[in-house]
Amino acid sequence: MRRSTISTLITAAAAFAAFPAAASAAPGPSDPGIWRLKAATTISFTYWQGITSVTGYADPPLLFTGVAQGAYRTSSKLKQLAGNDGEIPAPVKAAEGYNHIGDGSFDQSEGGRFLLPLECYYPGNGGNTCKTGSIGVADPKSLAWRYYVKLDPTVIAKAMWVEVSPDGKFAWTSSGADLLAFRSADISAKNASPSGAVIKPARTLKGALSGLGGVTGSVFWRGKLLVAGQQGSQFQIHSINTVSGAATLEAQQTLSGESEGLDIVPVAGGLLQWQIMPVTDTPPASYFQPTLMSFLPVKPPALKLSARTDGRKAMVVTVTTGAGQPIPHAAVKLGAARGWSGRDGKVRLKTAMPKKRSKLTATLPGTRSASINLPR
Repeated sequence: MRRSTISTLITAAAAFAAFPAAASAAPGPSDPGIWRLKAATTISFTYWQGITSVTGYADPPLLFTGVAQGAYRTSSKLKQLAGNDGEIPAPVKAAEGYNHIGDGSFDQSEGGRFLLPLECYYPGNGGNTCKTGSIGVADPKSLAWRYYVKLDPTVIAKAMWVEVSPDGKFAWTSSGADLLAFRSADISAKNASPSGAVIKPARTLKGALSGLGGVTGSVFWRGKLLVAGQQGSQFQIHSINTVSGAATLEAQQTLSGESEGLDIVPVAGGLLQWQIMPVTDTPPASYFQPTLMSFLPVKPPALKLSARTDGRKAMVVTVTTGAGQPIPHAAVKLGAARGWSGRDGKVRLKTAMPKKRSKLTATLPGTRSASINLPR
């Protein structure tokens, strides 16, 4: 992934805007036909480096990073609700040299938090001058900075992306061709830098990213880690089995531009969201403005539901697909009670188990809805 200053990026994007838009993006020659493009939506120049989303809402908030060190929250219709162009605090920049935030992740712990991968990039001085990476923690609503935790510099020299597993136990990132999983519990105030302990990976998948051209963004979907990247004009998304490390091509698009963040969230009629930026060595760019490409599964997976009581006046519903793979952002309804599933697929409904036969339903764009009758 290229790393550029704000002025370079905006100047380059403005130059490409003088060219007519290229033909509509098309699947690449090796595209397996798992995802189809639903829409391409222009987004702000500042929403450049990454995208993630907050679960549990009818209108799920989107969290963006960019151009270099900003953080932003929008509605699912891309209306900005909060923003900070300089998310990295001055004392952190002075102590560590960090001036860049990559593709972040929403985590349900600590009442909800926005995890921010941090690195140095000073092209005039050779690039990664600090040779360390950290994970910053911010409030997902106000974007207020909380703290940061340094990653072990003997195994990772910079943090370009981070993605929390559906069960919330691990925060995944990469170092070269290796996938690293840090315990989410280690990203905590007790380990906060500069005085806290450097945290070490709990798992390493050696060479899992070999031949993929690097990772620009990631998200979990149906139990596997989707990673975005590019090799020349071939933009690719692979799914990574986080047990074996095996990679499978999920999507390939022939584009001119720059691959960035990735997320699963219902936006613009699509489900899989991929940021494509207008920086390219082979103009014209396919999209001359920053763009969110929205995809739907070609074969919509079927949702599954399970429910249990959680006290006398509450129920916990779990939305999954396949072999128990959690599904986020699903709309769940039982009578007048409504909720939306988290990254772990769970939603707590404020209603007792019905005494009479009632239908529990779950819906999500790009999937086949589910329903069960309660009590069973």
